[in-house]
Amino acid sequence: MGRLQWKLRRYKSKWAKLAPSVMSSSTDRNASSQEDTMIQPTTMKHNDNEFITKAEIDDDPSGCASFDSAHETMIQVGADIRQEISKSLISNILLAMMLSSILLAWLYPKLGAVYVQPEISASWIAVVIIFFVSGLSMDTASIIHAGTNIKFNTFIQLFNFVFVSAVCYLFSLLMLQYEVIPNSLAKGLVICSCLPPSICSAVVLTKSAGGCPATAMINAVFSNLAGIILSPILIFCYLGVSSHVDKSSVIPMLLLKVALPLLTGQLVHYFISREVISVYDHSLKVIQEGAMVFIIFATFSQLFLKGTGTTLLDVAVMIAFQLVIMIISMLWVCMLLQILFPLPESEPKFHATGLFLSVSKTMPMGIPLINALYKDHPNLALFTLPLLLWYPLTIVMGILIAPRVSEYVQREENMLRKRQDEKQQAEMMDYHQVL
Repeated sequence: MGRLQWKLRRYKSKWAKLAPSVMSSSTDRNASSQEDTMIQPTTMKHNDNEFITKAEIDDDPSGCASFDSAHETMIQVGADIRQEISKSLISNILLAMMLSSILLAWLYPKLGAVYVQPEISASWIAVVIIFFVSGLSMDTASIIHAGTNIKFNTFIQLFNFVFVSAVCYLFSLLMLQYEVIPNSLAKGLVICSCLPPSICSAVVLTKSAGGCPATAMINAVFSNLAGIILSPILIFCYLGVSSHVDKSSVIPMLLLKVALPLLTGQLVHYFISREVISVYDHSLKVIQEGAMVFIIFATFSQLFLKGTGTTLLDVAVMIAFQLVIMIISMLWVCMLLQILFPLPESEPKFHATGLFLSVSKTMPMGIPLINALYKDHPNLALFTLPLLLWYPLTIVMGILIAPRVSEYVQREENMLRKRQDEKQQAEMMDYHQVL
């Protein structure tokens, strides 16, 4: 039995020789143990719950204790790596879900374009779920406060309608001058830029980034109502096309899809305590994100099933130009928000809200609007394609930057609270000195 134990320890020593740290620690330990070789053997307990003598350990030139220490260190390092990987997966779970939905739509487009009835499930049920959850999780006071922030709301409307459309128009002229993409796609990019922001994605992404979802919802709803008039006017100014948008169909759609679910959620919120809602806050966020992913899945399924009507190279060039436009717009809106709404006077969550509202474009309202303007046009599909690409691209970029924006909001809010506490302490000291 003793011979078997000695062989096991010798087997461990061969593996321990591969670790320099283990060899160095075992050498130091053996050097000190050689001075005590004449000492009477004492017993100590090993990791395998068997008692061995100190002399037997000294006979092992490798040092079992050093091997066990290195083994525990390796286990700890592996646990840390697994923890970091799981943390990264959790923080990017929405992006992974969206990419998986796009892959599924590409592999089996009929599932999202035909079998799930997207005209009902994606256009109505998913949208209603998003705004019902928004009404359930938001305080009524925050919604009222968001509507009274006139300066911020005006800035968002001007930036989304005027600045973004002007940048897209300049890029379209540049692309047409060098004949990079067809004329129809360039016009479709301008039409897309004249649309109001998306209500669903703006609310969900703003909440994910720690912004103010009430402000995002108020601005997006107002933009969609104003877009009934402003979007055709902007399209006429850029492209010289005039048409009439049927208000009798757009306004009831907004009331049924947005206002009614939101008011219903607020009514339920009134009868439920805030503590109960806070317990299920993460679950409500997951439900909203899942509904948005389902909308993306249905959109891409219809796109893959019907085809784009153009070449893959044109689509790739359009995506590249849209990404450049989004990055330029986000950089400008960040700079303007820092100038017009500095942090001591404003809240950092408004910066996050403005970032996502600035480049978002609505697809539920945009598709009917384009159909109304170009109902019998032979290039209707090409006019619609830039919007079908813009909508998911903004969500992808929003998902990528949302964790960073959330860290920024939390850091700045902590600094503001710290400054307020220091100011209050200084005022209290001054008050006591006066007394």
